[in-house]
Amino acid sequence: MEENLKALYTQEIDQFRLDFDHNPEYQAYYTQAEAIWKGGDMPPAVFHLLETGNFLSFAHGFRLGARLAGWVRTG
Repeated sequence: MEENLKALYTQEIDQFRLDFDHNPEYQAYYTQAEAIWKGGDMPPAVFHLLETGNFLSFAHGFRLGARLAGWVRTG
């Protein structure tokens, strides 16, 4: 299931349906994070942490949506 979610997450980003670059709130926080390091070169581990957090949020939302859809069908 996790591999399918990762593939769906990547597809959503590639097709610009999940677009962090055009979200003003996300960009404000990302810019603040980049400013911590000289030249804005965020360490790869920190960038990976942000990417992992984004995926986990997407996966949680997807699973919640699936549970809600099941609840609506049975309710």
